[in-house]
Amino acid sequence: MRRTFSTILIVVGVLLILGAAGLLLFNRQEADEAASVSAKVLPQISEYMEAVRETATLPPPETDPYAPPPTMPAVEIEEKTYVGVLSIPAIGYEVPVQWECSLDLLRLGACRFHGSTYSNDLVLCAHNYYGLYRSLSGLHEGDQVFFTDMDGLTWSYEVADLETLGSTMVSEMIHSDYDLTFFTCTYGGQARLTLRCVRN
Repeated sequence: MRRTFSTILIVVGVLLILGAAGLLLFNRQEADEAASVSAKVLPQISEYMEAVRETATLPPPETDPYAPPPTMPAVEIEEKTYVGVLSIPAIGYEVPVQWECSLDLLRLGACRFHGSTYSNDLVLCAHNYYGLYRSLSGLHEGDQVFFTDMDGLTWSYEVADLETLGSTMVSEMIHSDYDLTFFTCTYGGQARLTLRCVRN
């Protein structure tokens, strides 16, 4: 009886190890795919930005306080729609940002979750590929963050705060006094490490 129980425990342990290894491999494959998409798309986005940058201008200030803010420029590249590039020099992070957010799109890179540069409430998100959580948690107040839109206009921000929000705290994520928010999952996916930034 004792030998049978020990055998069962060994089999369960082996199955758990194999399951964990499979999950690790799957996550690594997803991360590699996202990195491949980013490497392919970034040069095309840069080329497009260079072509339009000289003629791009900010829209004139809206005099009607009830008028909606201008729509961020969006361009389709490789069958995906992008609104710009997020860059955080302190951690060597640069990634194209897709116009909308879904689980499928998040697997391929960063996404716009809410808001706009024009309304100073832009919220971006990305999977915790290659330890993004660890990289973001090492940032300090005052570190520079840049978002370059598809008109080639660069919006400059600096880190103001780091917060950890629960996975269901959507309202707290999108309704804040910050001009730019960028978040990723913590290890285990139960919470969101949230980078809060202000324009400078």
